[in-house]
Amino acid sequence: MHYRDIFKMLGLFLLFFSGTMIFPLALAIYYEFIADPTWHPQPHSALAFFKSLLICIAVGVGCYFIGRNSSGKLFKKEGIALVIIIWVLTPGLAALPFIYSNTLENPLQAYFESVAGMTTTGATTLQAKQYDPHTNQEIPITKTYAGLNPITYTFYGTIPPIRDPGTHAIIYEGIEAVSRAVLLWRSLIQWLGGLGVVLLFVAIFPYLGISSKLLYQTEASGPIKDSIAPRVTKTALILWMVYCALTAAEFILLMLTGREELGWLEALTISLSTLSGGGSSIRNLNIGQYDSAYVDWIIVAFMILGSINFSIYYYVILGKFYKIYQPELWLYLAILVGSCGFAVWYLTGTETHFIDGDHTGPMSLSEAMRYGIFQIVAALTTTGFAIVDYDKWPDAIQALMIMLMFVGGMSGSTASGIKTIRHLIFFRLSQLRIETLFRSDTVRQLKLGGQEVGSQTAFMVFVYLYFVIAFVGVGGFLYVLDGIDALTATGLVSSMVNNVGLGFRVAGPTGSCAFLSNFSLVLSSALMIFGRLEFLILFAALSPSFWKQTS
Repeated sequence: MHYRDIFKMLGLFLLFFSGTMIFPLALAIYYEFIADPTWHPQPHSALAFFKSLLICIAVGVGCYFIGRNSSGKLFKKEGIALVIIIWVLTPGLAALPFIYSNTLENPLQAYFESVAGMTTTGATTLQAKQYDPHTNQEIPITKTYAGLNPITYTFYGTIPPIRDPGTHAIIYEGIEAVSRAVLLWRSLIQWLGGLGVVLLFVAIFPYLGISSKLLYQTEASGPIKDSIAPRVTKTALILWMVYCALTAAEFILLMLTGREELGWLEALTISLSTLSGGGSSIRNLNIGQYDSAYVDWIIVAFMILGSINFSIYYYVILGKFYKIYQPELWLYLAILVGSCGFAVWYLTGTETHFIDGDHTGPMSLSEAMRYGIFQIVAALTTTGFAIVDYDKWPDAIQALMIMLMFVGGMSGSTASGIKTIRHLIFFRLSQLRIETLFRSDTVRQLKLGGQEVGSQTAFMVFVYLYFVIAFVGVGGFLYVLDGIDALTATGLVSSMVNNVGLGFRVAGPTGSCAFLSNFSLVLSSALMIFGRLEFLILFAALSPSFWKQTS
């Protein structure tokens, strides 16, 4: 292992990453020193971001200094090690603004929050604190879920409210009581992690040479890595240009809705969280805050666009429409349409429950289409937005949503989950295997869209599926041992492994992950990172021989 080469590249990456803190720092400075104070009664965070920026720069400079005399060319082991270190270390640095701004006092909650952002899981520990109305003293939050063995959760919130200086009445609480610069940071790290922060690093620094392909292969999701240009750095740059264009398009369309409560910051954070598949909102009621069908349908459209292989957009721009005839695309669209159709049919006539606790009568067909399609798309694309309290929907729809979380989007998209192409490869291989039972002399080669799928790729699909099953089983078991009920644990482990922000029961759309113990916070952070890096390279790093010094 050439450690100096790793330190040099890590130093360059951290210096690049520190530059992304400039945007929330500028917003924090604006609200604290320039804007009307009534525009931002929330705690200010300029100093928090300034400290975080200096620390990130210092760590980057230190790493670069250690590896200053190296070539900076990474081989396979060094490339894998670099990506792993980045995905473990960077969330720690990204958590600094949460800590220094006093948004989250528990460092493990802050690390969980940043991991959930960078892996685009979108889970959060931001929870409004509760107070006794008579004594004004903080009291614990208590939630009980009945079953064969009822479990009562007792925990404290993390965010104090913002009160009127004169009347002491609460004017903002929960997520809305957090510094807007911190909320922008939360959405920004989701956007960076959506297509891959390492992939952006490769696109901006084309002189990485031979290491570029290694980093791209390690960072990109899915079993098959498309290369749409001769050079990997150009491929990464093209993908990021498409990503930026789609983000800008959604931002413009959201601003054109004319909703008074949907300002530029709301539109920006929603756009960053939609295309990345993160699903975080700066409102307590999530997307339900805006109560607008136009906003909902715009977000649905871009959740779908973000879950489609980005190389398809590039081929369409070039006029190579034959490239879109891919079996994975048609299977994905079939799953999407079929699931949405079933949800609309099943939900029509059921009672509507909103995140704020309000509920109305039976859903009409149009309401079932709006709410059902939105939540089904949020589950399949692993975005995790919410506009209603789906935790009160029929069990069949909730089971469908959990199942879709394991399907995920297309390979080469920002969506997480297992990926549609893996399901397709697994099904085709099963077909071929069944055929050999009665045609033992038949030899067939697996092909998808005219492209041959090698035996190594097919084998890795089986290995990946095994790890998903193993991690879901063991992770869910550990959650239950930590005192979490089985239904909440099932939704939680499905969310963490598949990097989906949707949760159920105590972690549902009306709750958060603030109830997690320190053990479950560490477990959840590990599951999210393992899921984002698709397990295999992390297991490679667990071998002692992997880290031996190379001569």
